[in-house]
Amino acid sequence: MFRNKIAKQGLIPKGKSETWLSDTKIDGKVIFAINSDDKEKWWDSGYDDDIYKIDTSKLKNKWYFDPNYESGVYKQDNITAIITFEKIPTKAIKLIHKGSGESF
Repeated sequence: MFRNKIAKQGLIPKGKSETWLSDTKIDGKVIFAINSDDKEKWWDSGYDDDIYKIDTSKLKNKWYFDPNYESGVYKQDNITAIITFEKIPTKAIKLIHKGSGESF
């Protein structure tokens, strides 16, 4: 539902809300990402979401490991869950899957 806004503004860090876990260990506005080209390792929200590929070579963003995934399935599967507190401009993102927004 935010595809047009993302196409104009890029990815904008967002703060805690009903759209992400209220018990997250992260304070402030953030963008979550998974550093993997393997579709099987991408985070599944339960919805057919849009998926964007981020070209980090076009960014100077600082990336951090997502503290919500220091243990558990992500660490066991060698998935690198990462976050940035900085905007990701449109020049660095590519829509690689147009989701329907429907639940699975």
